[in-house]
Order: sequence, then structure tokens, then C-alpha cells
Amino acid sequence: PILVFSLLSLLLSRYLLSFFFLDVMAHSAHLRTGFSIPLVGLGTYKIVGDDVGPCVDAALKAGYRLFDTAKYYKNELELGAALEELTPQYGVKREDLFLTTKFFPDKDNVAEGAREMVEESLKNLRTNYLDMVMIHYPKSDFRENDDPENKQARKDIYLELEKLKAEGKIRSVGVSNYEIRHIEEIKEYGKEMPVANQVEYHPHFTREELKAYCKQEEIFFQAFSSLGRQEPALINDADLVSIAKEKDVSVQLVLLAWALNQGVGIVPKSASPQRIIDNWKVGGFTLVSAPRMYPRENKGEILLEIYISPSTVL
Repeated sequence: PILVFSLLSLLLSRYLLSFFFLDVMAHSAHLRTGFSIPLVGLGTYKIVGDDVGPCVDAALKAGYRLFDTAKYYKNELELGAALEELTPQYGVKREDLFLTTKFFPDKDNVAEGAREMVEESLKNLRTNYLDMVMIHYPKSDFRENDDPENKQARKDIYLELEKLKAEGKIRSVGVSNYEIRHIEEIKEYGKEMPVANQVEYHPHFTREELKAYCKQEEIFFQAFSSLGRQEPALINDADLVSIAKEKDVSVQLVLLAWALNQGVGIVPKSASPQRIIDNWKVGGFTLVSAPRMYPRENKGEILLEIYISPSTVL
């Protein structure tokens, strides 16, 4: 009886974990739009020019199917060409891929600018639909944080993306770098809430309140900068180093597993084909039984000059 009770308790505790956590072993999460998004993708920031092809080749070979880009990354054209050339070599069809792009609200013609950027991305990525388009930041790159027009710009771009979704050019609309209040305002005008929020997330910047809110609203929580830009305070963290030694893996892999094992999506970036392949190994690395992985303090509160937080954007 004791053994049966213990087994039932274990099963119940696992069932009560986050909805997204349940699909970690399947390496995908379900979005409210009915589509699935891989939990691990290739972030393409700073992968440009001739580096794109070899990186995409390594990613496809390893098993990546999510490719995350943005207008700001200036690599959509090369990414589209590489995918068109290389996917047939691995027997990968368009429906096997999940393509995400992102852009800031245009400074002046927000709705028109959004439509033009989506059309451009479709052409660059050589596809007739985008799996997800994210609003990259809660303001235009040309406006100040305290600009009173920021809120209206967020509304205009979101509504236009919803129209593009209705037209079948976008399958899901997401946001990036949004704080709770930025997401809450969408309830005032959006037909649906965003399916995902991509933010900086790692043991020194845990965003627990935001993460809990996204879970409550059924918004997929996806991390960028999982390695904190290799910030020494993070990479040399004593707890992380200890676990890396114990598991005989790199600290970088520990950091990726820390997020993935919570059901948080990750899009690690690298311009090194071998590192891209190595990062994929995170799918078979479990840290659920390592309580030391959960930090005692949110060091991000004192490192806002290093870590991205749009908390002051009106």
C-alpha cells in the first residue's frame, strides 16, 4: 500500500506541473491557435551572410525545426534561401517547420508598416504563411519609452496582425519583451490574446511574476538570451558550475536545460555549426531532480543594465 500511495503521489505531482511541461519529452507545446511549437529552436541573431547556410545545415541535421528570426537580425533573405535549398536534403517539408519572425511597430504608419513587413517576410522566407509573427518590442525603435503614442502603436500593429492572421498569412500572433500591463491592454481591443511572449529568461533574471501570468493566460513562455550573453556573473555562478561538473556537461547546457525542464521554450543562438548541434543535446538532459537549479534570488533586479527589461515603456 505504501508503494502504491507513493507511486500515485508521484504521478499526481507530475500531472499538476505546468501544461507546457507535460510536453517537454515530446519537445513541443500546444498553442491556443491549435498549432504546436517546438520547445527548442535555432535563434538566428547575429547569424548573417555566408554563415547562415552552414548554421541552417547543422540545425536541420541535428533535428531543429523551429527557426527564429526578426527584421532586426537582417538575415531573413539568407535564411529563406538556405531553408529552400537544404530542407529537401533532409526530407523536411514546409509543414514540418515553424518559422517565427518579429518586428517593431513602425514609427508613423503602424498598420500599413506591419502589413508591408509581413509581405516582405513571406517573400524573404519563401513561404506563403508564417507560423508566428511577434511584435518585437512594446514600442517603436524610434520612439522614447515615455512616448504617449506607444500604447496606440501597440494596438494598431496588433489589430493589423490579427487581420493578416484572418487572411491566412499568419498562423499565430505573439509578442516579445512585453510586461504584464502591455499584455493586459490587449484584452481591451484584441479578438484573441497573443499565443506567446518571448522574453529574456535565465537563473539571474527569472521573471517569476510574468511567467506565472503567462501561464494563467495560456500564453506560451519562450526565452531568449538563455545564456545571459555569456555574462561572467551567470556563467561562473557557483551553483551552475557545481551542477555542470556533477552532470559532466557545460554550464551553457545546464542553463538551457534549466529553462527547458520547466517547459519554457528556448531559441539558443550560435554561429558555430558544432555548437548548434551540441545545444540540441539539451533535449535529453534532465535537471528536474536538481533543486539547486532554482535560484535563491533574482539577481536580475540589480543587473538591469545588462539584462533586457522594458519595464519603463509606457
